[in-house]
Amino acid sequence: MKKWILKKKRIWVWTGAALAALVFVWSSLFPKTAYDTRELHVRLEEGEQEREIALTPDTIVLISFFSKEQHVEGIQPCADWGAENRPGGQLFVDVWCVDEAGEQIYAGQGSVPLSADMRRAYTYIPLSHEGELSGELIFAIRYVPAEGEAAYPSLIATNRDLNDCLTVVNEEQYDGDLLLYYVCMRETYPLLFDAKLVCLLLVCVALTMGKDHGKEACA
Repeated sequence: MKKWILKKKRIWVWTGAALAALVFVWSSLFPKTAYDTRELHVRLEEGEQEREIALTPDTIVLISFFSKEQHVEGIQPCADWGAENRPGGQLFVDVWCVDEAGEQIYAGQGSVPLSADMRRAYTYIPLSHEGELSGELIFAIRYVPAEGEAAYPSLIATNRDLNDCLTVVNEEQYDGDLLLYYVCMRETYPLLFDAKLVCLLLVCVALTMGKDHGKEACA
């Protein structure tokens, strides 16, 4: 009777180990995605001063930076309404990828209204795009006002130039850079470690149970 109960327990332990192994394989083949917010330029150094770039209908602000292997899904420039009432227009962003030959390839666009919560805020603009946005990227930010709108928001920049990005306003290089976050997508494997650990633990338990069963049989 004891041998039968022990054998049944071993079957359940091996079954659990097999299920943990399946979870491990499934998590490896089908990872989940997570979004990370990265700082490009948000912390002001001593002596650094803020500047405003008015987004009039004829103003286009370009910013380019290198995202390495990270897949960019959107950007968060710092915008200020410049008035008590929120403007009714929208921020638009067009994005280009720069290939190894230096050719600029149009990738997509995103648009959002200004944040309704705060007069000054980092406004997230998700990008609808084809392919992966990584490597050297160029973003063109503009504002499309609502009908009859006369007051326009501003982008917040500073007088400090970063070494790894470039800001251009209306085709002229800007003496400074925008305050900006960018959002990247990455793959995650939340169950990988746990499933591997549980599988190894159950295998060790099953093997130990087998040794104990062999000693009882010899006795």
